[in-house]
Parts: sequence; C-alpha cells; structure tokens
Amino acid sequence: MTVTVRKLLDDPMLGLQVAAGARGLDRPIVTGELNRPSLELTGYFKEFRSERIQILGVGELTYLEEHGESAQVVAHLCRILSGDVPCAIITNGHQPSESMRQRAEQVSIPILTCAHGTTKLYKRLWENLEHDFAPETTLHGVLMEIHDVGVLIQGKSSVGKSECGLDLVRRGFQLVADDYVTIKCLNDSILIGRGSNMLPFHIEARGLGIIDVSRLFGAMAIRRDERVAMVITLVEWEDTVEYDRTGLSEETVTILDVPVPHVKIPVKPGRSVGTLVEVAALNQKLKSMGVNTARLMEQRIAQELARGNPGC
Repeated sequence: MTVTVRKLLDDPMLGLQVAAGARGLDRPIVTGELNRPSLELTGYFKEFRSERIQILGVGELTYLEEHGESAQVVAHLCRILSGDVPCAIITNGHQPSESMRQRAEQVSIPILTCAHGTTKLYKRLWENLEHDFAPETTLHGVLMEIHDVGVLIQGKSSVGKSECGLDLVRRGFQLVADDYVTIKCLNDSILIGRGSNMLPFHIEARGLGIIDVSRLFGAMAIRRDERVAMVITLVEWEDTVEYDRTGLSEETVTILDVPVPHVKIPVKPGRSVGTLVEVAALNQKLKSMGVNTARLMEQRIAQELARGNPGC
C-alpha cells in the first residue's frame, strides 16, 4: 500500500489544511521520520533528508521573516522544496509566505498548515504514520485472545493448531487469525497481530473444510487485531523426551527483535489441548501481574529445607 500526502488530510487529529501545491497531494510518503530544515535554511545541506516530511515551526518561520528577502535564503528554500520531499507542514497556525506559495505551486509540493504546536504535531504525525511504516512479518499459526492475553499458537502442519483454535472459540474466546498471521512491531516493543483481509475470521478444520467463525459463532467470537503476549508451540508427544514438569525453565522466542514468552505443549490423544492452552494463557497473565507460581514453590521448598524439614 502506497501512503500519500492526501492520507494525512483524512486524520482530524492532525487538523491539516492545504495552503499551496494541491496538485501534489498524491506524492508518496516513504518514511514516518520527520525533518526540521533549520540548518538547511542557512545553507547547510550535508545531512538534509529530502525523503522526509519537512516541518516548519516558529524558529524556521521567524528566520524566514527576517531573512526571506535574501536571494540566498530564497535559493535555500527552493532547494528544500524540491526533489523527493513529500510535503512541508507549517505549525502554530502560521501561513506560508508568498514566495513559498509560488515555489510550492511551481513544483507541486504541498504546503500544509495546522494549528498545533510543533511538538504536538510531531507526536500525532508519528501516531498516524507509525503503523504504515512499522516492521512487519507473516507467521504460520493461530492467533487467539484468551483471558485478555494474545496467544500465538504454532506447530507443524496437522498437529492440531486450527482444531485447538476452534475449541477455544467454542469456549467463548476470540479468534484473530488462522493460518497466516501478519505481525507488526510498534514502538520497537509492541507486537500487533492480525489476519488476512481477503478471508478474515475463517478456520480450516480438516474433515470439515473452511469454517466462517464470524457467522457461525457471532461477532463476540472474533477480534480484528491483538497484541501478541506469548507463543505456544504444539509438538507431537515423544516418550523419549523429558518435558518440563515444574515451569521453572522460562523460554522466549524472538519476533521482529522482540522477545516473547514461549511454552511448548506436547500433544497426544487424551490430552485436552484447548484446556492446556487456556491455562497457559492464564498462567502468563498471572506472571505479568508479578506472580510466578513455580518460583513461589521453589522458594517455599528452599525455606522448608533450611528449617531442617527434608520431608517437604
């Protein structure tokens, strides 16, 4: 999806108005980073980032009011409003000078105005553009919301991921995505997962085919997106493998450079996988509240042994 300057006008929180260069509203925005061309107005262009939105605050406008008649400053301004610059935004309710309007119309680079101060505009622009330019990846699995915990269920093909998701939906929990889960990283630490826009809220269950969860179970059974708080991997049970029985060993997996708590659940006939996944989610929620049952048990055993009670 191409992000254009026109998209910014649709956000009422930005409050942007077109002051000049309306023919360039379909110019692409290729980064969410911003630039204040203070040094560029004085002629220093070594570090100029022309692909960024240019923000003109009180400092830049005051400088232009005092030196805007200079042919050299006009030349610097023309250089700023050129090339790949998507647009320029003037803050604090100010309007562009006549020379800026003429340059914008000449090269079809939009100049936008807003009533917000520069700091507030920076924050709101970042909130508007962050989702579009956040790092993204696609993983195989089922993403569920279980007791307010976003759980990504993974595992090899035919291990029972979709069937587990269907069981959890029947218990009253919400499906976000099945099979392909798109995950974005916001603020370098928050992983937000969502499903496909082409066929959302469907589960493929072998023997039954494609199931439309939204129609079969209703609107309360689905969720558009969810923060990924833990990953559960379903593995086939092997009698020769010694599985964790205490919960003292804590693993993580890395998604988009963000570590996420990870639990492996062995699957075999007779085990209620849906129940185990639900309890794992509840246990993770408890840990996020500062209560680690396994650690508390370990501490109590150590205390009893210190008191000379070997039968604990």
